[in-house]
Amino acid sequence: LKMYKLFLNNEELMAKECVTVVEIGSSKLSCIVAQRGVNGIFNIKAKATVEYAGFFEGEFIEKSLLEDSIKTLFAQIQSVYKKKIEKIYVGVPAEFSKVTSAKEQIIFKFKRAVRQSDIEQLSANASEKIDVEGMEILSVNPIYFTLDDNRRTNEPLKLKAGKISAELSIILAQTSFIQTFNKIWARIGIEQVEYLSEPLCEAMLILEKEERERTCIVIDVGARSTSVAFVKGDGLSNLTSFSMGGSYITSDLSEACGISYNDARNLKKEIVLSLKGNDSDFYELVTLGGRVTKIPLNFANEVVCYRLELIAKTVNECIRLFAKEYVPYYPIYLCGAGVSKIKGGKDFFAKCIGRNISYGLPPIPAMDKPELASMLGLLNEAIEEN
Repeated sequence: LKMYKLFLNNEELMAKECVTVVEIGSSKLSCIVAQRGVNGIFNIKAKATVEYAGFFEGEFIEKSLLEDSIKTLFAQIQSVYKKKIEKIYVGVPAEFSKVTSAKEQIIFKFKRAVRQSDIEQLSANASEKIDVEGMEILSVNPIYFTLDDNRRTNEPLKLKAGKISAELSIILAQTSFIQTFNKIWARIGIEQVEYLSEPLCEAMLILEKEERERTCIVIDVGARSTSVAFVKGDGLSNLTSFSMGGSYITSDLSEACGISYNDARNLKKEIVLSLKGNDSDFYELVTLGGRVTKIPLNFANEVVCYRLELIAKTVNECIRLFAKEYVPYYPIYLCGAGVSKIKGGKDFFAKCIGRNISYGLPPIPAMDKPELASMLGLLNEAIEEN
């Protein structure tokens, strides 16, 4: 009985151990230290965000300043969280990732129950065969399994079969991305690093297992990057991305309205795309000096709609090019702050795509916002793996 209680206490201790997660965003770096709480919540011990030059088409814009930004981020974290951070989990964005697939099969000597070791062997066999220049394997995940009688299943464990085959999703990361960050982590004293696929972690958090039995599409519109992930089973059947997002809308407003970038940010918060005004309707913008600037409502809305149409058109092209099957009925989920924080943005975006869209919401009390899906997905996976 004492040994049993000791085991439970150790399990409880492991469950409550803090993890440190770093998200490499297209315009900012974010870090969070947290542990699993009760009722599905996260207990956040420290969090910090640092704006930086970001990346464009899989390349960091000011690579020489990246390390300084990371150091600033960790200085902010350590000012709150005083314990030594020995291990971190780092999200790899879609722009530095690639998805491929493989089929593997194991034939048993006699009919028996499928074991966990069989599933692991399928993944290991696939990993050994993948060799893509300039890329490293992040994860191997099953899309579905097939047993003797061509039965497809997502839960093969303990089912009796004479053979098992699997359609596997293999997510790869740019070797240069991992090497760049490994050098930085070593210089700031981080001893262990594990890299996670950000699009996969996001999808696994916001989608229920039942939903993933069919293909779902997760669109994440960030500041300067948009990803389109095709999700099935426990993996991604395809993934693509392009360098355009919410900050492009801000830049358009700044240029079209003749205002500063910061004022354009504030204006974007006031935009309501469902409003149809007349010539006398304006958005009133209070600038830094306290001066009130009037921006014609319809003009500002047209500027925002123009960029959203461009993003939606590119997303549609991605879906057309990368979908393996006919896709009109695939459920679509929207994450990221690029569209979701614009009032009326989701509805207009859905109209442009010509499909119904739902928000991809993390099932976390008080944190169920589409702009938090990627970070919380990484955090959830880090805690599970830890």
